[in-house]
Amino acid sequence: MQKIRQTVMAYYDTGVEEHKQLTKDFFDSMDANRDGKVSLDKYLQFLCEQGYTHLKSRNFFNELDRNHDGTLDFEEVLSLYYIIQTERPFCDGCDVFLKALFFTCAECYEKSSSHSFNLCSECYSRRKFTNHQHNTIVDNYLLLAHKERKTHCGSEVSYSIIDYHASVNGED
Repeated sequence: MQKIRQTVMAYYDTGVEEHKQLTKDFFDSMDANRDGKVSLDKYLQFLCEQGYTHLKSRNFFNELDRNHDGTLDFEEVLSLYYIIQTERPFCDGCDVFLKALFFTCAECYEKSSSHSFNLCSECYSRRKFTNHQHNTIVDNYLLLAHKERKTHCGSEVSYSIIDYHASVNGED
């Protein structure tokens, strides 16, 4: 989570005043009593009201709570805002927040703009995708590289690495 915090603060520090105000408004909408802190109860209530139920977890709150004081300050809520705005994924196998490298279904990613099938390394290693309808599960960096090649070279670029990956894992 530290790398995400650093990224968030870099964006905030270099951002325009209009974007900074949006993040302050977001924080204020969670901090109804204006004490500069968001408790777990306020956090959960806000997520329910706004429809962010996939983030409604004590464990995720604790990950956001950098100093472990049981509340979220402005910078910690700023990380939440970034995660919501960028639609960062959670593992579809165990619901853990995917902070770095993760595995995703290439077919779901290409077909859906709203949700793809994502797994943490542990769930992927334990093959927690056997009930999933597709077999082309690759890491997010490989997927991005493939998408970039496809964009620059046209739609005729093969999934050769992805196809190789599937055949090595006994998938067809």
